[in-house]
Amino acid sequence: MSFHRVRMAFKSLLGPVIPFLVKLGVTPAGATTAGLVITILGSWFVWKGTYLTGGIILILGSLFDAVDGSIARLTDTSSKGGAALDSVMDRVGEILVLTAVLAGKAGSEHDSLLYIIPAAMGGSLLVSYVRARAEGLGIDCEVGLFTRTERLVLVIAGIVFSSFWGSVVIVWSCAVIAAGSWLTALQRLLKVTRDGKGIPLD
Repeated sequence: MSFHRVRMAFKSLLGPVIPFLVKLGVTPAGATTAGLVITILGSWFVWKGTYLTGGIILILGSLFDAVDGSIARLTDTSSKGGAALDSVMDRVGEILVLTAVLAGKAGSEHDSLLYIIPAAMGGSLLVSYVRARAEGLGIDCEVGLFTRTERLVLVIAGIVFSSFWGSVVIVWSCAVIAAGSWLTALQRLLKVTRDGKGIPLD
């Protein structure tokens, strides 16, 4: 089963929760903000090396991140501003988690993270940037395996399993994220240059 199908199945499971959150008065921006605040808390536990607690909290934060768009559609409040806020908060959350890994206990135990984390962070941001630049030019660009969902699953899985098998698991998960992100960014860049070849700028 692909990550896309997993993502769709996951969203369908959260479906019944959306109306309940709306009744509580949760707004799309509120869900996005709550997700970031929870991610900050989870990152703090990751920094301290309390991996299981940090991983569970990060999973909770990802749940809020998964419902903000659904809340917006249900309440007919979808907007470009909300989409921009969601995308930026996603990037901030990703940076926070990876920084916590590097600056915290795992980073002190594994010097290799000094190289792996910047590579993972740079690759992750580049994946998003290439897509944003392509869409700004009117070119569809959603190819590649390592989208944010895949990166999020891998980093949280690495954090959770590190509580059982040691922080070396985080090293390997972040190394996979780094390699996969740069490959995805290259895939997207090649697609954009191919699809946009010969098309003049407005």
